[in-house]
Amino acid sequence: MWKLFHRSSIVLMMAFLAQAPGVQANDFAIEEQEPNSPVASETDAKYPEQIVDRLFEMSVSDPSAEIRINALQACANIPDEGDRLKDAVEHCLDASDLMVRLTAIQLLDRVELKPQRKVDAAIDYLEIRYQNPERRTPLNHRSMSPAIDVLKSHSDVANAELSDRLEETGPMTLLHLQLAGLLDFDVVKNADRLNDRSKSGDQEVRREVVSLWAKYFASVATKQSQPDLSEKLKEINPKLLSYAEKIISRYDQDGSKSLHEQEWQKMLMSPAPADLNHDGRVTIEEYALLMHSRSKK
Repeated sequence: MWKLFHRSSIVLMMAFLAQAPGVQANDFAIEEQEPNSPVASETDAKYPEQIVDRLFEMSVSDPSAEIRINALQACANIPDEGDRLKDAVEHCLDASDLMVRLTAIQLLDRVELKPQRKVDAAIDYLEIRYQNPERRTPLNHRSMSPAIDVLKSHSDVANAELSDRLEETGPMTLLHLQLAGLLDFDVVKNADRLNDRSKSGDQEVRREVVSLWAKYFASVATKQSQPDLSEKLKEINPKLLSYAEKIISRYDQDGSKSLHEQEWQKMLMSPAPADLNHDGRVTIEEYALLMHSRSKK
C-alpha cells in the first residue's frame, strides 16, 4: 500500500512541476547511464596498439638495417600477432641487407610459412654469402648455421630443391654439392646429375662429388657389415633401447646414429666393447646390448 502511495505522489509532483512556468520536463528526466566501457585487458595494457603497429611498420620499412633487426626481434615477442609476424618475416627474407635476412631466417620456426618458401629463402641466403670467391663464408661459420638448420628441418624439400639446382652447372654448383653432403641426399636417384658434375673442369666440384659417393658407399658397407641383432634385441627392455639411443645421440657429431672412437672419447666409460663387428663404430643396438649384458652381471 505504501509503495502505491509513494509512486502516485511522485507522478503527481512531476505533473505539477511540469506545468510550472520556467520549468522544463526535461529537467527532471532521468538520465540514461552510459554502459560501462569494457576494462582494458592486461595484454592491451602491456602492448599498446600504437606502439605495436609502429614496430611492425619499422621492421619492414625503416632505412636502417640495425633498426629493422631490433624492431623485428621485438615483434617476435608480442603475443597474438602470428599473421603480422609472418608477413614481416617473409618481407625481411628478401631484404637487401644480409643481417636482416639472417634475423628473418632465425625466426622461421616461429611463423607458418610453407616448407618450400623456407627452403628457398635459406638456400638463397647461403648463395649470397657464398657467391664472392674472395670473401666466401664457409658453411661452418655461425652466420650460416641458421639457414643450414632450416634445410635439415625440411630435408625432403631441401634435397628435392638441391636436385633441381644441380641439374644445371653454375657458380653455385660447389655450394649445392656441399649442402647435399650435409643432408641425406639420394645419391642413387641423382646418379645422372652427379655423374655429369664429376666431369666438371672445376677440381673442387669433382672433389665434392667423389666425397658424396664415398660417404654413400661407406654407409652401405656399414649396413651390410652389421650383424643380425634382431634375436638378441628381443631380450632387451624397449626402455633400455630408448636410453641407448639418447646416449648415442648426445655424443654423435656426424648424424650417423653411431659413435666412432673420436666421438666416444668424451664418455666416462668407453663403449668400445659393444663394437660387435669390429668396424670401429658403435650403433644404438650394439650399445643397448652392452648395457643389457652389464645389467645381468
